[in-house]
Amino acid sequence: MMSRRDALARALRQRARRHRRRGGILMYHCISEETYDPWAICVSARAFDDQMAVLAQARAVVDLAAFAGDDAYSRTGAQLAVTFDDGYVDNLVVALPVLERYEIPATIFVIGNAVGRTREFWWDGLQRALMSGEPLPDRLDFPFGDGQRAFSVNEQPGDIEANARWRADSGEISTSRQALFRALWDAIVVLEPTEQDDAIDYVLSWAGRTSTPPTSRVAVDAEQFSRLADHPLITLGSHTLDHVSLTDLPAERQHAQISAGHRKIEELSGSRVTRFSYPYGRFDDSSLAAVRELGVEVACNSVPMPAIASDDPHALPRVQATEMDGDQFTRWLREDHGLLRGQLL
Repeated sequence: MMSRRDALARALRQRARRHRRRGGILMYHCISEETYDPWAICVSARAFDDQMAVLAQARAVVDLAAFAGDDAYSRTGAQLAVTFDDGYVDNLVVALPVLERYEIPATIFVIGNAVGRTREFWWDGLQRALMSGEPLPDRLDFPFGDGQRAFSVNEQPGDIEANARWRADSGEISTSRQALFRALWDAIVVLEPTEQDDAIDYVLSWAGRTSTPPTSRVAVDAEQFSRLADHPLITLGSHTLDHVSLTDLPAERQHAQISAGHRKIEELSGSRVTRFSYPYGRFDDSSLAAVRELGVEVACNSVPMPAIASDDPHALPRVQATEMDGDQFTRWLREDHGLLRGQLL
């Protein structure tokens, strides 16, 4: 969770960017409805349609490639690109028809080993196990990571409502489920991929949840991937092989994850891939070097601010769109990020 000092520093940096030539890169993940969404990664189909309608009316959308050079930046923040992370199946089934309706291009960053995988991403399994509102046992003994740890669950009146409102990246922890979710997320994110699966299976079993995920919360299969790859509005990018936390790995393993994931997406798509997104937005000098070595033209992180012309095209910030109707979305772009300032909407 961000400290007040870090939040103030970010706000000052963002304010300074409003006076520079700028553009916006929008970040989406899932187009689906979730009552409990601690990372705010889900946007409903209705809200997504509203948001794309705003962009279409403003004639604001450019392809992400425009951010590799100088074309996307202006004093009014008039141009935006649309991106998705991970490769959820709803990007094809729900988002693509909306993009087609408004003729909006988008980049989808796909995790190499996720294509055709029938289990949910570990962070979705953790959310389903802990934050669904269903009863939990009073104690969890968690044997993964740095030694066994014990956690207590002590439910209080009002916790269900508080958990539905809570955001893991910005909200103060006020319930035992929130504390458990954040502690386990921090422990699991640094595990090896197979250990992450084992940890989630363990937590789902402890919580009494089925191991079968909702069909909407899995990644595309090979046939669905091909449909995205062949679509004229969609450009595919890579997102590492296993969605690892790069900054928790040594340089050689970062390089292996980035390059192997990149090759996998190129092999599946049959095309050269020139776009990349850092999992969890985490990167360092080793990550940057590996991305540049691959000949990537544009790479995105998750720092929530507009991009400016002087930004490194291999470390471009993005603003995460959340559940907002069209009017809310317009105000958020203009007031929070200084974007779409010149358009009449």
